[in-house]
Amino acid sequence: MALFLSPLAMAAAESGALEGYAFREIDGGAPRRPLTVELVDHGRVKYHQTTRAEGSFRFKNVRDGRYRIRARFNEFIITEDFVTVTSPGRNFIALMLPKRRAGAQGFGTVSAGQLAAQSNPEVQRMLREAARAADRQDWAGAVVIYERAMAAGAHADVSDALGVLYGHLGRTEEALRAFEDAIHKEPKYLPSYAHLASVYLDERRYKELAAVARRALAMDPNWLTAHVYLAEAQASARDLAAAQRSAETASRLAQGKAAAPYLLLAKIRWARRDCAGARKAMERYLELNTSARPLPEVRKSVEMLQACKTGS
Repeated sequence: MALFLSPLAMAAAESGALEGYAFREIDGGAPRRPLTVELVDHGRVKYHQTTRAEGSFRFKNVRDGRYRIRARFNEFIITEDFVTVTSPGRNFIALMLPKRRAGAQGFGTVSAGQLAAQSNPEVQRMLREAARAADRQDWAGAVVIYERAMAAGAHADVSDALGVLYGHLGRTEEALRAFEDAIHKEPKYLPSYAHLASVYLDERRYKELAAVARRALAMDPNWLTAHVYLAEAQASARDLAAAQRSAETASRLAQGKAAAPYLLLAKIRWARRDCAGARKAMERYLELNTSARPLPEVRKSVEMLQACKTGS
């Protein structure tokens, strides 16, 4: 008996290729050891691959759709993002491996087991229990356990993780306090500054955002992420020349491999009526993050840039 697929069923079965690379925020270089890149669909790993020596990866046959993409070393997830794969056209993403501590000259990873080993046995047990709760997306349960771990004297990493969990639950002010507590415990631990700045950006609290970015840059003047957040704050204050310098610095520090500075540059140059510069920056952003192409706000921005004339 012959089977005939409907056009809809055929479309659902189409596959595309996904290319990309992982690079270190600290210097724009390739990872110092191979990483596993995973594509996750509805909580399950559907595709996985090991990065090549230069940090690149390529999935040849990926079913069309939207995936969570993450890079991991052993059990430690280093970075996560989302990617959309479509069968026609090019699919590409640049994954940045975040810098963890100010002044560090190498990229190091810390596993959950290693983190737990820094603490006393009771805290170790609680962190393992909290990790299981988080894997189940039981954020409230994980928060209760992390709070107990904090009371038992856990490190800045745990305070930062607690802030992230508060964020999942919409407990914004508690998240801010947890991030500040992590910074107080270990001023050179950079993820806490990034998480704190992210909340202020989402809340459009630009003065606080600028202050956090400058605090981070006082710890590490070459931290790409802080320059990006500072550019956001400067652009919101209409200090466009300073914002452009900050965004250009961020791009230079990553050797042009990070997507975020180019989107910022496109917005800033557009505001300064530099149409050609804005178009060039947007093109580079979409080369590094093809998943942004179908987003309505990005499509609208591209149309506006195409119609833009300098001085108009």
